[in-house]
Amino acid sequence: MKNFLALAMLLLGFGMMNAQSMKMVVDSQGNVVGRYVKTNKSTYSITVQDIATVPKRGHKVVTYRAAKGQGVVFYDQTRTGSLNVRQRPTTNSPVVAQIPHPEGIPDCYQCLGKTNGWYKLEVDGVVGYVRGDLLEWDGMCTF
Repeated sequence: MKNFLALAMLLLGFGMMNAQSMKMVVDSQGNVVGRYVKTNKSTYSITVQDIATVPKRGHKVVTYRAAKGQGVVFYDQTRTGSLNVRQRPTTNSPVVAQIPHPEGIPDCYQCLGKTNGWYKLEVDGVVGYVRGDLLEWDGMCTF
C-alpha cells in the first residue's frame, strides 16, 4: 500500500514539488524519455503524463540534479506578477529580463544550475538568475 501511495503521489505531481533531484530514464543518445518509476525484468516503468514502459536495452537510469544544471524550471503558479531575472544570484543585482505570469500553461526553461537558492536559466537569449522559491524544478517538461 505504501508503494502504491508513493507512486500515486508521483503521478499526481506531489513527488516533484520542491524536488532538487529525481531519477530519469534516458536513451542511448542521452534524450530523456521519462521519469523513472521502477525496474522490471526487461523494462523500466516511466511516467511522462501516463505510465509507460521502455526496454532496458538502449536505456539507463540517471539521477538529474538542479545543481548540476539538469532538468527544467517553470513558473510557480501560486505566484502572481512577473518574475525578475537577475544578472547575479542576489536581489541587489540588476534585472536583465523578466518571466511574465503565464496565462495558462507555463513555459519551461532549461535549468542551467542552482546555487545558493537561485536557479540559473536563459530567458529570451539572456542568462540570469531567479530565486528558487519562485520557480518549480522538474527533470523534464511535460506541459
